[in-house]
Amino acid sequence: MSIKSTITTLPDGREIYCVNAYEVNFSVNEIFNDELLTHGIKLPIDGTFIDVGANIGLFSLFLLDKCPQSNIFAYEPMPEPFFALQKNLTGKAQVFSMGLGIEPGELLFEYFPGISALSSSNPVISNEMSRGLRRVLLEPSSDADVNEILDKTGANQRIQLEPDFVEQLFVAQKVIAPIDTLSNQIDKLDIHNIDLLKIDTEGSEKDVLAGISEAHWLLIQQLVVEVHLGKEETYLMEQEFKNRGYKTAVGFHPLASSGAPVFHIYATR
Repeated sequence: MSIKSTITTLPDGREIYCVNAYEVNFSVNEIFNDELLTHGIKLPIDGTFIDVGANIGLFSLFLLDKCPQSNIFAYEPMPEPFFALQKNLTGKAQVFSMGLGIEPGELLFEYFPGISALSSSNPVISNEMSRGLRRVLLEPSSDADVNEILDKTGANQRIQLEPDFVEQLFVAQKVIAPIDTLSNQIDKLDIHNIDLLKIDTEGSEKDVLAGISEAHWLLIQQLVVEVHLGKEETYLMEQEFKNRGYKTAVGFHPLASSGAPVFHIYATR
């Protein structure tokens, strides 16, 4: 695969590498706020953070802004986002060109060059998310939050100016990527405490969690998990965290009301 990369500017003036600038606009709207803190997540200035499904590294950059002395491990299996991730986090974090899952090996991913953050090894969820996002982009919404997101990303303008824009977003490529378990990585990297584990893997979140040994659960102080498996699975996962002694909260992404089922679980000890 030839690597597509471009440079865009964050609202604070920083230039970063990315796959698509309009994705950055969306992610900045989603990540660079204080929502974590409102759900009780604490970010130690010298904390250890694991970013699973890091894409181009915006969440890791957010953590570095809040916690400049932190130790970050960021994982991204798709080559194009990983190239940008490396550029954005060089000298700031440890980055790994792999996904995390149930067992070591390889997995087949559907990679979407037009929406790199949509890429997934779960084809059912990938198709469901694609259908939901198509509806969000093409059908008028009465949800003010959704319309604000589309305006901020420039999606509405692109749709009007480029008739094929939406269809181009959902053209997928097949990519095989290496996978390890989180517990293997904890052992290899000699990690003794995890202040925050963030998981955003477009439908593979249960597989990532299944790759954590019982002993290593004790190291994990907090989690933020983006869930793409529907409301029922979200609450089942939340209950599992409660059973492990975490205090939890569930957040509803604005797109969830418009056909793209996205939820967030916040879990703290």
